[in-house]
This record gives sequence, C-alpha cells and structure tokens, in this order.
Amino acid sequence: MKEIRNTEKLILFEESLKSVKKIYRVNKDDVNREKVLIYTYINGGIEYEFEGLLIKKVIIEESADLPLFLSSFGYGFSEKSFNNFFKFKFIDKNIDTISLSDSKPSGRVDNKLIFNHDDLEFLFKSINQEQKACNDTKKILTKNFIVEIFPAVNFDHTETNNNKSLILRNLNDKLIEKLTASEIEQIGNFYVKATRKFKASHIVKKMTAGLMKNAQILTLQDIIVRYEKLLTDNPAEIEWQRFFDEFITLFDSRYVHKIDYKNIATGITKYPDLVLVDIYGYLDFYELKKSGTPLIQYDNSHKTWFWSKEVSMVIAQVSDYLQKAKENALSYAKAIKDETETEIEQGLNVNIINPRAIIVIGHTSQLDTDKKRNQFKNLRESLKDIEFVLYDELLERLKNLLDTIKIE
Repeated sequence: MKEIRNTEKLILFEESLKSVKKIYRVNKDDVNREKVLIYTYINGGIEYEFEGLLIKKVIIEESADLPLFLSSFGYGFSEKSFNNFFKFKFIDKNIDTISLSDSKPSGRVDNKLIFNHDDLEFLFKSINQEQKACNDTKKILTKNFIVEIFPAVNFDHTETNNNKSLILRNLNDKLIEKLTASEIEQIGNFYVKATRKFKASHIVKKMTAGLMKNAQILTLQDIIVRYEKLLTDNPAEIEWQRFFDEFITLFDSRYVHKIDYKNIATGITKYPDLVLVDIYGYLDFYELKKSGTPLIQYDNSHKTWFWSKEVSMVIAQVSDYLQKAKENALSYAKAIKDETETEIEQGLNVNIINPRAIIVIGHTSQLDTDKKRNQFKNLRESLKDIEFVLYDELLERLKNLLDTIKIE
C-alpha cells in the first residue's frame, strides 16, 4: 500500500491486488489511523462507496477517472442538496445503487438508478443557479430593508427575483393552488403587460382568456371556502352583509354596480342590506338574514304550514322597500344618478320600473319532509317581485358556476 496524496487533515493510500486497485483515506486526527475505503477500480469502471441509508454504492461505468461532481476523498456528491437527498431522504428499499454513465440514458434498471452525466450536470447547474438567485435575493432584501429603515443611507431600492429561469421553474400547478385572488390579480397585471410584447392579436386574446379563466377559478375557490365557513359558523347578519358586500359582484355576473343607498336622499330611514344594479340597469334589493332563521311553522287548526314570524317580518320589510321605490321611481333614479356622478364619469342611469327584492335566508335542512318542501315551494312562488334564496342553495350555485368555468 502506497501513499498517493497528503493534505492537512487526510492521507490517501492506494492498494493494488492483481486487477483490482483500491483507494483509502486516513484521518490524521484518528489515533487508530483507521483506513476507510473510498473507491475501487474494477472491471473497467469504479465502485464508489456511499454512506446512504439505502444507497451504498455509486458505480462509474467505463471510466478510469472520477467525475468532477464526486469527492475524491469519499464524501459523496459535491452538490450538497443532491448528496443529502440520497444519503438521508431516499426511501425506496428496492434501490441500493446509483450508476453514472456517459452513454446510457437516465432511468431505472433493477436495483439501480442510472444517471446520464449530462443530465446530472444540467441538474447541478440549475441548483447552483437557484442557490445563487436565492443568495442574491437575500442580499437585495437586506439592502432594501436598510434603505427603508435608514433612508439616509446611500443605497438604491432594487427589485428582487429578476432571474427568468428561477421564475419559470416555479410556475407550476402546486403554486397555483397556493395563490390567493389578490395574488393572481397581481400576476395578471404583469401578464397583461407581457402580452403587449406580441403583435398578433389572436395570441394576446388566447393568453388573456386563459388568465381570466384561471383568475375566475381561483377567486371562486376562495369565495366558496369562506362561504362554507360562514355557513358552518352561522354568524350574525352583519357578517353575511360584509361577505356579500365584498363578493357578490364577483360570483354573480349579473351585477355590475353596488349602490351605497344610505348616501342617497331617498326619504326613507330603513335601508336594504344591499342595492345592486344589473347589466341592464335594473335595481335589485337584497335583504340578508341568518342562515339559521326558521322558515315556516305549522298551523294545527288548519293542518298546514305558513311563514314563520321572522320571515313574515322580512317580507313586510322588503315589500315596503319595493312600494316606496315604485312610488318614487323618478326621484330615486335622479338621486342615484346625481350621487354616483364624478368629475370624469356620468352618474348611473337606473331603471326602477319593477324592482325585485331578494331575501337570502335559512337552510334546506329545515325542509326535511316532502310536505314541508312542497308548502315552502308554494309559499315562495306566491310572492310577487320577491325571491327567496336559501344559503345552501346559493352555495350550490357557486359550486356549479365553478364547475362550469373549469369545463369551459
């Protein structure tokens, strides 16, 4: 056995036995001077020892030289994340060997994973680019933090993540699932600017249509999750009012405007929860009650069902809205137009001819027999210009809308 290399901490030895040559290392700090096998030249290739939980050998096929990405001191692959993955994370018990080849394509053969040299080099290059971009981003974030906290410091604010390869690698389906509606909107604004690079209008239309579809899907998914939580919690009416005020024009495409009715001189002191204008300029009044509100009750003397006290009160309430709106249609329309007018835009022209009132209330779980369902159907259809929407019915509409957009 002869010494072939001597460093500050290690000594390498070579042992030749007939056609087999082995390379060992000895740690100078080891009092026992134990020799650790690094690799073996055998059968025109190299068997490299690997200390993984499952992977024990790395075979370098048809080569007398170690590739540059393997440590000549026996510590595995020079790319740490790749090395640690196969050392500690790889859990396929049917694989115990990695084989490196210049000529064979990457793939699995029996108990071996074969990696083509070019494929590995491309991977390591990509990892290095990612790490460099990450390090650059860390430096930029630190500098921007200093600029923000100490504006007198002579640094300029720098935008992060300008590495195209890094950005494109991260554009995958898993990222889509994590994005919120506002984040998709931010990406959309960038997307629209990017389409201006192309002069062909059909390309722009196709790209923009795809973006709008994805944005709709993400927005509806977010709305449905929040809606389901509210339905489970059965909160106070004010929470439902906030939810509908924020989202109704997003999940109901009929509506293009919300009107702040309280700021309009209509001569009434009681206001609908929401006043919406559809695409044709017609008004709808929304009144929102709790999802747990009783819908109907039983009349023992007549053996039938009738509106509950709570529902009767809200019917009277919305009937009053409708009556006052019809009686003062012209003055209401003028008041709305004046109130919504700005320096650069004309006010809304609304039609108050046959306004509707939509009462969102209750849950179909209350209608647990055919008799109740039939009676409720008769009662809701008997009302003129007043529509009932149960909370779980609206949830079903949202889910159907989402499915329709996905199919399209």
